[in-house]
Amino acid sequence: MSAVKIHGAPIKEPPKPVAKAVIKGQGSIPYPNPKEQKTPNVSQPKIFRGKKRGMGEAERGGRYMSC
Repeated sequence: MSAVKIHGAPIKEPPKPVAKAVIKGQGSIPYPNPKEQKTPNVSQPKIFRGKKRGMGEAERGGRYMSC
């Protein structure tokens, strides 16, 4: 088996994860905890129909449809 040789100082331990951000000279801010949230159902898009108003109606017609 081969070994990796590192020239210089031995590898330091990585920093431990923390639950707050420390800002030098200003204190710390806690990170928010993750929460479960419902995602919208996008399998069936909703179609909206409407009537344009103003210059948009004059230039492009009077009605529109969007998803």
